[in-house]
Amino acid sequence: MARKKQSKIKVALQTTTSLFLDILKSPVLISWVLAVGGLITLTAMSVPKLRATRISAADIQVSFNTPPVWLDESLLVELQNVARTHLAQTTVGRAGLINTADAIAKTGWFTEVKQVQWLSDKHATVEATFLVPYAKVTDRKGAIYIDSQGRRLPTRDGVIVNPKYHFITLTNTSNQRPPIAGTPWSGNDIYAGLKVLHIIYQEKWATQIQTIDLSAWKHNESMTFVTDTPSRFNWGSPPNEERQLEALASEKLSRLNWLHENFGRIDKGMSKDFDLTNTAEITFQ
Repeated sequence: MARKKQSKIKVALQTTTSLFLDILKSPVLISWVLAVGGLITLTAMSVPKLRATRISAADIQVSFNTPPVWLDESLLVELQNVARTHLAQTTVGRAGLINTADAIAKTGWFTEVKQVQWLSDKHATVEATFLVPYAKVTDRKGAIYIDSQGRRLPTRDGVIVNPKYHFITLTNTSNQRPPIAGTPWSGNDIYAGLKVLHIIYQEKWATQIQTIDLSAWKHNESMTFVTDTPSRFNWGSPPNEERQLEALASEKLSRLNWLHENFGRIDKGMSKDFDLTNTAEITFQ
């Protein structure tokens, strides 16, 4: 009996093996197997090999998506180091990425940190939107940058902006700086100055202006340009808010453009006080 059972099992195995070999001879089946095998291989190659242990922060590479051209290299390295430090405190995973994104956001240099993701087990990328400096503001504590909406940027010991970019400084503001980065500056004088900057930054002579003095704002809501000669130009009211008999912003710009084209400088290279508010012409004060 035992020999008969062994014989039957042997026959069954031979039959199964034969059927399996016949199936493998099918060209359709072979193509399907190869396709699935290739897909598995490609998937494995496309997924970074994630590490399960911590590594030194110095061994982690961090890149920001399209960092702005104005950003000084030392500040970029500082922000990369913030990310490296937090990424090194955990293994590759979601929790570490969330903590890193929060740490980057708390630096105050961004309006939004969209995501942090691993490209490999040692390389992470940060997708974030920087606060963009638009002007400087000076107060008793020193100089600070604000963006086009009046929101303050953080301060640091090192350089913030690449020195080749020119930013006009707003001086003698009515209110103190906001205590927290990303917070708008209080006071209509700041926003009046930003309105003027919006129309003059595009002019060729804008680099000749060093500051916009807001000291007279409390008395008559007027502003004064100070050039690098130095000379002073009474600009007057913000654009589209001119008083009766005051020259419009477009007229003021036309006169300054004429001076630049004819003399190479809007102040003719003279250290004098000019009045742009006169509807007839630029006058000396």
